Amino acid sequence: MSSNFIKTALDILKETTDSNIVSENEHINSDVILDLGLQRNVEGQISVDREKRISIAMTLVEKGVAIGEIIELLTWKDFEGLVAGILTENGFRCTESFRRKGTDTIQGMEIDVVGRRGKTILAVDAKMWGIRGGKSNALRKAAEKQKERTYRLTSQFDQLSKRIGSMNRGEYEIIPIIVTWLVEELELHDGVPVVPVFKFNSFILDFEQFQDIVVSYRGIY
Repeated sequence: MSSNFIKTALDILKETTDSNIVSENEHINSDVILDLGLQRNVEGQISVDREKRISIAMTLVEKGVAIGEIIELLTWKDFEGLVAGILTENGFRCTESFRRKGTDTIQGMEIDVVGRRGKTILAVDAKMWGIRGGKSNALRKAAEKQKERTYRLTSQFDQLSKRIGSMNRGEYEIIPIIVTWLVEELELHDGVPVVPVFKFNSFILDFEQFQDIVVSYRGIY
């Protein structure tokens, strides 16, 4: 992949962080636009939605661009969308930024992505970490917090059903997961799988082989 392609793709991510329009695009080679799956509209503008931004980021990583360099150009919503998209492609119904407001007696919570397929629910913490210092300690703390959030999710099925569509009555298994750029291989911290985003799809495809070794909670709806 040419250096011009990589530079152009990085420039597009940078310019579309706050707007989905690439305003200055006359310098962009038509072949690069085609390779990125983009096109100009009748006014000559290039529109890049969140799905396209995610696709560009994945392409750059595959071509060897440092992950840290790419993360600086992504938003946390981009990353959540990537995770939700992978789950959706695997038959899950998803919602992003699932929140419960806290009160004087009830602790608030927020889960980045929640996906349901059948009677299995995945509660995903999407971590856009680009640093490696203190990785193990950071992941351990993140796993503990995600377990707490997931446990509290067992009492939120009415709200969850409204967000992701009708849920049948019965018992559900809820599993906490962390998806991150940070790790290279699947790790397990305190029973919580920590999955590199580029292996998240294969993790979902092979999920049954992990169910006996990961922590999970039961909830009745």
